[in-house]
Amino acid sequence: MQPPDEDLPAIQVSLEEFVLAAEQMFKSDQLETFIRFVLAGRLQSHDKLARIFINARQGALAPQISEYKLHRDIDSVIGITRDLPFQTHMAIFPLASFRDSLTEDNHLKCPLSCPKDVIGVPLHRIPNMALGKVDRRHITRIFFPGLYHQGQNPAIPPETMSLIYEKCLRPAVVSLNGVDRSRWPITYSTAMTLYRDQKGKFHFGTIDFPSHLLGQLGHKLLELFQKQDGLQDAFFVHELRGTKGASHHDPRDARARHAAFNAVFNLFDMSIIKPEDWVVDIGLEIQHEDHILQWLTKGHRLQYRVISDGDWNDLVFKRYFPPKGIPSTTKSLQHFPSASYYRQWQSLLDQLDEDESEIIQNHHLMPWFNKLYWVPHPEGDRMWSTKKGGKEWIMLPPGGLGGCPRIAVNTRFYGKDVPRLVGGTS
Repeated sequence: MQPPDEDLPAIQVSLEEFVLAAEQMFKSDQLETFIRFVLAGRLQSHDKLARIFINARQGALAPQISEYKLHRDIDSVIGITRDLPFQTHMAIFPLASFRDSLTEDNHLKCPLSCPKDVIGVPLHRIPNMALGKVDRRHITRIFFPGLYHQGQNPAIPPETMSLIYEKCLRPAVVSLNGVDRSRWPITYSTAMTLYRDQKGKFHFGTIDFPSHLLGQLGHKLLELFQKQDGLQDAFFVHELRGTKGASHHDPRDARARHAAFNAVFNLFDMSIIKPEDWVVDIGLEIQHEDHILQWLTKGHRLQYRVISDGDWNDLVFKRYFPPKGIPSTTKSLQHFPSASYYRQWQSLLDQLDEDESEIIQNHHLMPWFNKLYWVPHPEGDRMWSTKKGGKEWIMLPPGGLGGCPRIAVNTRFYGKDVPRLVGGTS
């Protein structure tokens, strides 16, 4: 037998198709074929050896809505603001540990100006430090876009941390809450000594700051940052994570949705919250008794083109169901031969003469095919084409860039049902 990675035409089958084919081969005179099929993934198809790939999701239907239970909760909350919108006290870090800074991608970007353009920079690439917490699962960080340099480590150097503490953080705190002056070391180096034990290990403690002064503290910090080179245009990022399970609710129940929202946002002063500054990560949980569910979450941009009647019949239909006796334009390693319907169509044609195949094609398949709203556009020898957009193609959602899957829209339905096409794109 040839090596398992040999270059062969690929055939994708569902679990059901694989089992049915294996059962048909499980005969005394086909044991070798059976073993090659189930153990090595090899099948002799149309006098050619092909590799078998099983797609466990292929043919798996979603359960009826009446058969499963749907719950929703709030997984996390992230806000990008220029204030501290809390209604409870904050535990502030005099010394911020690098472990508490944002170092992993949270999929949010910040627009930064550069000499030629405005670019979107991932938040975790912008130098930042932890400011404090108002809850065990919450943290507020300060971001300094003026310290960002493309390709450089986003860690804030010690001399800048010293500047932040001595010229901004401590002055802002003690000017608003003088009673805590003695709890804040005068210099950064003194604070380093205070928070290090005899073995040289740091213990990053916090000092509580009253809730009624937090609004003033946020503005005071930003005011002092503006006076220091590299610290201008700073902003706060508030992150509340690990709330999954604390806000379970029925998404169809308005009262339950409202109660879950209030349970998560009880830390924040909603009177100063701007919805456009916040991102809420919603989690859905689907339960189907005695079943294992796999949820496909990947969405795609796509391009569509309305196909004329003539092209729908002569170009699209005949590429999906080529007539008997006419050489197919598809190649052995492209998409069509890997589709189970296409193999079944070719097998049927082998059993029919040209007249019989023409009757089935034009009088049975064509009427059914004409009822389809859209199909993958069979450009060239591929069922799915992902080239960049052209003049005849319309992008969904609007404004998208780059190559993405192309679909052919049946002109019989386009004028009657445009909202359905434009409304949903995933």
